[in-house]
Amino acid sequence: MKYLFKLLTTPLILILVILSLMLLRERNIFDTRTLVHIDPMPKTWELIKEKKYADADEYLSYFIQFDYVKENPKAVELSNALKEKRDSYEYKKEKLIEGVIEGKSDENIGKVSAIASDFLVVGDIRDLFIQGSNYINDEKVDSVVVALSSLGLVATISTIYTLGATTPAKSSISILKYGKKVNKIPNWLSKTIIKEAKISKETKSLSNVKKILEPIYSLYKRVGLKRSLNILKETKNLTELKGVLKISKRFGKSSSQLIKVTGVKSIKSINSMQKVNPKSILYASSYGDKGVVALKRLGEAKFLKRVKFLSRVSKTTYKGNFDSIFQRLLNSLPTSLLFSIVFLGLFYFIYKFSFLFKKIRLPMFRIIK
Repeated sequence: MKYLFKLLTTPLILILVILSLMLLRERNIFDTRTLVHIDPMPKTWELIKEKKYADADEYLSYFIQFDYVKENPKAVELSNALKEKRDSYEYKKEKLIEGVIEGKSDENIGKVSAIASDFLVVGDIRDLFIQGSNYINDEKVDSVVVALSSLGLVATISTIYTLGATTPAKSSISILKYGKKVNKIPNWLSKTIIKEAKISKETKSLSNVKKILEPIYSLYKRVGLKRSLNILKETKNLTELKGVLKISKRFGKSSSQLIKVTGVKSIKSINSMQKVNPKSILYASSYGDKGVVALKRLGEAKFLKRVKFLSRVSKTTYKGNFDSIFQRLLNSLPTSLLFSIVFLGLFYFIYKFSFLFKKIRLPMFRIIK
């Protein structure tokens, strides 16, 4: 028995060292122990307290597509309550009036009434008159609104002259003006609008702003006004705007929450994973930006296997007890213990080889002598 134990000691230590190295290598690629599902409930309640029912419903609806939220009775109950609130006659009437009076709203019915006047020349003249009055009375003038109203007048004239060919440009300008009123226009875009509006005013043409207006209109057509502005607010330059346009083509109405949950920095990573199932990317986003990083580094099959998401999202099936054991060890064993096993194992083999070398070297030395 003692002889058998000695015989098995070396291969067992070798197996432990190899297994530890495999686990360390896996963690070096990405340590899935750091992944934690986002709990949407606190943020949803926060939005409800601010009476942002549309934002709360959209946010919770994004997460309720995943089983870990769908199986939470409180989340389902809250989702149903939000939808009931938004569908009520009194609420819709309130939002319609809000859009007419305030010129902005967080609901579609209010947005339609608010943006209608801006699409017409009346809205542009009204805003220029208001900003002109502010200037005369030494009050703050909104340079972005002035620039957009100027572009709006040029677009109106062009639309009439071209028999409606520039309607998308006019729509984009109305969207941007609405976005400015609800503080959804990022600084880089505000500066670009002011700069380009001067050129358009002098040339009486919109050709110089097409590079901005076209992606905004495309984004609006795919995801709607509210989501377009939410996405637009997150961008920092024109390159990122083009990046989110690619995402909107692929993820549609989920694009806004996808970017909000994972952050703008994830845009490049998401667009680089063209062969990955969109449902896998959406599921990865339930872990936040770390989920997207893990998906990219591990690959789709390995990521889904590691987070135990073995559903119809993936066409691959996984079998075998070794993988299950490996997964448990990966999630439970401390990294320090794995390093200790590797170093002790290497020390053991160095000792063994040095002892073996001495045994071989001594007879050879005698023969030579």
